[in-house]
Amino acid sequence: MRYRRPFLHSSLILGLALSGVSGISQEKEEEGNSLGDLFKKVKEIKVPESVTGLPDQITELKESYLETAKTVEDLRHEVEMLRQEVYDLKKKNEELSKAVGANVEAEGVSNLLKPVEVSSTQLVERFVEDRTTAEERYRDRYLKVVGIIDRFETGPQAIYVYLRAEGQDAMVKAQVQTGTDMHVEALTAQGRLISRNDRRTLLSVGQPVAIVGTCRGFSLNVEIINGRIDGLSEKKTATAPAKN
Repeated sequence: MRYRRPFLHSSLILGLALSGVSGISQEKEEEGNSLGDLFKKVKEIKVPESVTGLPDQITELKESYLETAKTVEDLRHEVEMLRQEVYDLKKKNEELSKAVGANVEAEGVSNLLKPVEVSSTQLVERFVEDRTTAEERYRDRYLKVVGIIDRFETGPQAIYVYLRAEGQDAMVKAQVQTGTDMHVEALTAQGRLISRNDRRTLLSVGQPVAIVGTCRGFSLNVEIINGRIDGLSEKKTATAPAKN
C-alpha cells in the first residue's frame, strides 16, 4: 500500500501536463486558422476596375488637357495672325479704293463733261429702228448733235431748233435757253435766229449747226433739253438798239 500513492501522484501530474500541452496546441491551432482565414479573405477582396485604373485615367486627362491647352494657344496665335493680315489687307484696300476712286471720279466727271457726238440723222434712225436700245444708249446722256437746221420755234425763256433727219419724218428738237448769256430772238417766219443786241443774223434755216445738251428720249421727235449752240455766245450788252 505504501508504493501506490506516489504512482498515482505521478500519473496525475503527467496527465495534467499532457492536457495543458494539448490545450495550448489547440489554442494555437485555432489562432493560426483565424489569421490565415483573414489573410485569405483580404486576398480575395477585389478592388473595382474604375478605382484601380483611376491614376491612369487622371494621367491621361492631364495629358489631354495639356495637349488641348497647347492646341488652343496655337489656334489663338493663328487667329491673331489672320486678324493682322485682314487688317493689313483692309488698309491696303482702302488706300487702293481711294486712289482708284479718285481716278474714277476724275474720269467720271471728265466723261460727263465730254459729250457723245452723233448726227441728227443717226440719232433719229436709232430711235426709230430700236427705241429700247436707243433709250438705254442715249437717254439722259450728254450729246453733241450735228445737223441741218429745219426751222425755229419760240417758247418761254427758250427757242427750239429743229434739226433734220434724212429719210425720217421725225427730227431732233433742241431746246436752247435764252437770257443774258444767250440774248437772241427767233424770227420763225423768216427762218432766222438774230441777236437782240444789234439785230444781226446768227443762224439761218438750211445751215449746219452743232447743239450740245441732254437727251430726254423720243416722243414725236428726239428731244434735247438744256441745250446750247456750239460755238455761239451772244451776251446782252449795256445798251441795245430798238427792234426793227
